[in-house]
Amino acid sequence: MTLFRTICVFVCLMATAVLAQRLSVSPVPCDLGEFPSREGRKVVFAIRSTLERPANLLRVRSSCSCLVADFQPCTLEAGQKTAVTVTIPANSVSGDFSKTVFLETDAPGQEFLKLTVSGTAVPAVDVQPKSEVYLGRLEAGKARKFSFRLVPAGPEMSLKLLPADEGDGAADATLSRNDDGSFELKLEFTPDASRRYTATRRRIAVEWKHDIPPLELAVMFSTWERITPFAPKR
Repeated sequence: MTLFRTICVFVCLMATAVLAQRLSVSPVPCDLGEFPSREGRKVVFAIRSTLERPANLLRVRSSCSCLVADFQPCTLEAGQKTAVTVTIPANSVSGDFSKTVFLETDAPGQEFLKLTVSGTAVPAVDVQPKSEVYLGRLEAGKARKFSFRLVPAGPEMSLKLLPADEGDGAADATLSRNDDGSFELKLEFTPDASRRYTATRRRIAVEWKHDIPPLELAVMFSTWERITPFAPKR
């Protein structure tokens, strides 16, 4: 039994020593909490090496264009550390999000280190139900209506309907302000049998003390045409 215990202790010590030889990332996880999407955020990740041999940090790859990583390839000796700065530009994310930057290394078992940033970016304008809506298959030639509710972050904000861009799909649009300070965008359109799939898009300008890019709202659907049964002549 004594020999067995000795072997178990030795194995545990070896496993602990192996686990201690690694690249560590801090902070993990990185939750930014709630913040205005117009402000953006910046996170500095510290990468530290406890490996016995040098570790090469090669490059970074982002899972989303909304993350911008500032990183210089380098070699870390044991005990050394470096930093990777990850920036979330203003107005690049909205709502709950979790985005990852992958740091590529030559460390065994850690070829791709995950640097994950999460949080809730509060948009300047809350779009309900959401900015892109799929209505399914609609019958051609039958008029339809759809409404978006837009809730500004501040009472001093105003919204303005921009002219439709070419190719946005045929739709009549009106933008009006409600008594509670919210806005309503109403779309009226008739699915066209010549187009099997349609995305009707309208852009809304945001006039505020902050620089906010225009909103883009879209109603998407596919179209089917009712076929009238052929009636034989009598």
